Amino acid sequence: MTEATTANGGSSSARPVDAARLGRDLMILLPVALAVAAGCSLVGQAPLSGPVWRMRLMRLATGATVGVALSVAGMALQGLLRNPLAEPYVLGIASGAAVGVLVGSALAGSLALAGWATAPALALAGALATCLAVYLIAQRHGRLDPYVLLLSGVIINVFNGALMLAILLVTDPNDIISFVGWGMGMIRDTTSEALLGVCAAAAAAGWAVIFLRGAWFNALSLGDDVAGSVGVSVQGLRLVTFFVTAMMTAGAVALAGPVGFVGLVVPHLCRLIVGADHRRLALVAGLAGAIFLMLADTLCRMAGEWLKVGLVPVGVVTALVGGPFFIFLLRRRSAGGLP
Repeated sequence: MTEATTANGGSSSARPVDAARLGRDLMILLPVALAVAAGCSLVGQAPLSGPVWRMRLMRLATGATVGVALSVAGMALQGLLRNPLAEPYVLGIASGAAVGVLVGSALAGSLALAGWATAPALALAGALATCLAVYLIAQRHGRLDPYVLLLSGVIINVFNGALMLAILLVTDPNDIISFVGWGMGMIRDTTSEALLGVCAAAAAAGWAVIFLRGAWFNALSLGDDVAGSVGVSVQGLRLVTFFVTAMMTAGAVALAGPVGFVGLVVPHLCRLIVGADHRRLALVAGLAGAIFLMLADTLCRMAGEWLKVGLVPVGVVTALVGGPFFIFLLRRRSAGGLP
């Protein structure tokens, strides 16, 4: 096996990625991520003080966690489904998690439950339910139809949107404005340390699982039959990937709402730079996602201060970048430029 088909229609050498190359990637991107975090923490109109700097660092940590989770989840879904348009937001997984978060918020208020524990757990339940629905709609005799997959994601997104509106109808009017901003994808200044810790742990665990399954994704890029012939359990990989991506998406949505298109844009850009080997791609996409979200949220924070409109949802920036990018990929796919 000398060639591995990429998720976007190209091919790359299947040479093993040695520890030295992965170490170089880590030694380059990790200092960049830390430098971005340090630089962004110093940016703002408010005078820099201990409490202000701590608040900015918490917000940057939240953005980095969301970026890692969504980027790696998108990369894994694209590799699993061999579909360059797959990502948590497009497939409805993020909106399913959002329904769970809204239900968790309502239960936490009425039953005096801990929001940091209830919201992620119900977000995971909503994300898993969406994964199951999308899979059942799109699969035919154990194989997934890529076009039906995207259409099922659109349908599930509409259904989940209706559920969220129904929940908001019975929500305290004083909370609706906050929920609307969160629903657009917003990183808050007041994220609790407990919630961030739970969601960061979920993102880190999922990142590790996807990284360790990188060779399996490489084999799967040649097709289910070829992957099975070299010992890959295709069905097992599907189950693990859907669960892990649901877990990571649930953590991201619990922190910042359904932030769109990060899992689409970042993996594609990383694939253009480092190639299609999923072991290397998992490492690079995670760190690149963290850098992208920290920069995007800092831009939103500054724009809100400049325009005097308060907090600008980071989902606005990712949608403005990701929406046209999605249309570009869709048109390329329709024209035969993508598988």
